[in-house]
Amino acid sequence: MRENPWLALATSDGELQLWDIETQKRMRTMFGHLSVVGTLSWNGHILSSGSRLGYIHHHDVRAAQPHIGAVRQSKQSICSLQWSPDHTLLASGSSGGLLNIWPNDPGMGGQCRPLTTISHSSAVKAMMWCPWQSAVIATGGGIKDRMLHIWNVSSLKKLEIADTKSQICSLLWLPNTKELITGEGYPWNKISVWRYPMLSNSAELCDHKGRVLHVALSPEGNRIFSAGADETAYVWKYRMKPNTMHFQKDNCFN
Repeated sequence: MRENPWLALATSDGELQLWDIETQKRMRTMFGHLSVVGTLSWNGHILSSGSRLGYIHHHDVRAAQPHIGAVRQSKQSICSLQWSPDHTLLASGSSGGLLNIWPNDPGMGGQCRPLTTISHSSAVKAMMWCPWQSAVIATGGGIKDRMLHIWNVSSLKKLEIADTKSQICSLLWLPNTKELITGEGYPWNKISVWRYPMLSNSAELCDHKGRVLHVALSPEGNRIFSAGADETAYVWKYRMKPNTMHFQKDNCFN
């Protein structure tokens, strides 16, 4: 959340905690979930969270009584959640293979229905909106699917698809170079770089020995952070060369 120096954490008990990253003090604890909270997404002052029981809760962190709405996607666990860059749509992925697109209505009740539902053949754990095309979202399938999908949620068209031959655990768009990164699990545990929109593979980083669970981009846009199930994190520096992209390992944390 840019306008406040807050870090949101979710716990296995269903709590949401807000921490001040400058003072390293907990500001408040919010309740509502009755099970493990596995994913969070900010939309301005609204913090949305998804639980193992299939519920999505919305909290207005400015309010004394922050819980302002909830909806249940399905009886399947919510394993990914993200607001679109223009803040108009919320995407949620379930362990049952459903990608749901919801309207921007944080006060929505339990009877609210998604605007769009797209089925996958396995859990939708990896998901990210395109930063420069507001209706475009990338999703990654689990080991039964292994596909990198690009969707236009306005037209309900699948724009592109690529077989990664791996479980896709995380996704990251690179706005400066119009590239897409997949953090992968079984069987290769690698990071793949894809040229967009043709989805041709341009690079592979194979240092992780376990699933690549998370990838993130630095504020400057020239470094990538990756964290794996092998309890190792890497920082990668990248820059464009003629007709190719050069990656260099910048740091490693165990």
